[in-house]
Amino acid sequence: MKFLIFALIILCSCSLSKSRTPTQTISAFELYKVYKIDSIHNFYLIYAKKRDSIYKIVSQKYMDESCNRIRVNNEYQFNLHSSLTNRRIGSDVILPQNSLLVNCFYYDDSTTICIERDSINDLHYATNVRGLCIEK
Repeated sequence: MKFLIFALIILCSCSLSKSRTPTQTISAFELYKVYKIDSIHNFYLIYAKKRDSIYKIVSQKYMDESCNRIRVNNEYQFNLHSSLTNRRIGSDVILPQNSLLVNCFYYDDSTTICIERDSINDLHYATNVRGLCIEK
């Protein structure tokens, strides 16, 4: 009887491990689909979707013709970070006391970029993006 139970456990575990497909292992690297690119002063605004979420990614303008250029309707793996929770002064992280009240961020003397409360509740930056170039 013990042998029969042991054999059933082995069969079930083997069938579960075989049911994985290559796409399931890749799913850890989720892609964001870029649906709009805009600019304001010295910054690009990259609008991207992942599942049901919309992201507004801010990137300082930089020109490099030989880079892997971000384009609308393509998908990319962005290394995103929140601007609300990752504000820094020197090496200290600054967390707003009430981040729900933050609507705009000042990027330089002439550039203020705001969130869009109806659809976008945070601004992001990507560590693997420079201008409209993405690292491979």
